[in-house]
Amino acid sequence: MIKGAILDMDGTVLDSMHLWMNIGPRVLEKFGVKTDIDIQEATKNMLFEEMNVYFKEQGLLDVTVEELAAKANSMVEQGYLEEVLVKPGVVEFLDKLKERNIPIVLATATDIHLVTAALKRNGIFKYFDKIYTCYDFRCDKKTTIIYDASREFLGTPKDQTYIFEDTLTPIKTLAPTEYKVVGVADKWSAHNEEKIRQLADLFVYNLNEIDLDTL
Repeated sequence: MIKGAILDMDGTVLDSMHLWMNIGPRVLEKFGVKTDIDIQEATKNMLFEEMNVYFKEQGLLDVTVEELAAKANSMVEQGYLEEVLVKPGVVEFLDKLKERNIPIVLATATDIHLVTAALKRNGIFKYFDKIYTCYDFRCDKKTTIIYDASREFLGTPKDQTYIFEDTLTPIKTLAPTEYKVVGVADKWSAHNEEKIRQLADLFVYNLNEIDLDTL
C-alpha cells in the first residue's frame, strides 16, 4: 500500500526534458568552446558535477560547478518561466494522492528557482509537501541520497514509498533497494523503455493510469 510519493520533475511531472538535451556542448559553446559529436556523446547523461570534471580533464573549460550550473540554468530559464507544461494525467494523479492524504515530495536535479517558477505557473506547486533538489545535498541520482532524505521527510517505510522517475539512471539506482519504483514514459527516454520496464516495479505511459488501490 502506498503511504508516500516521491516524484521526479523533468520528464515525469513536466514536459521539459527537451530543455536539457545536449546541455553540455551548448554550455561549452556559450563559453566560446567549439564542440563535436564526441563531446555530445560523452556528456549526454552527465550531471553538472560530472561535466565539470570531464571538461577539466579534457582541457576544455576551467570553471567551478556553480559557474557551470549558473550558465546552464540561464540558458533554460525562459523555458521554465514561459513554456513548459504539465504532462497529461499528472494533475489528476496528484488529486488522487491528495484525496487520500498521501504526502508528496518532489525530488529533482533542477535549480529551485526554476522549479518553483514552473510549478507555480502551471498551478501545481500547492500539491507538494516538500521540494528537494540535488543542489541541497550536492548529489546526483546515481545515489539514493535525495530519495532517502525525501523518505525521511515523509516518515514512510521504504516498501510503502513509491518513487516516480522517467529516466534509466535513477531507476537503475533504485532497483536494488526496497523502494517501489514506477517508470513513467517520456519520449526522451523511449530508447531505454525496455530496460526501464525490466527494472521498475510498474511502468505507465500516463500517471493517471495508476489505480492507487493496486499499489
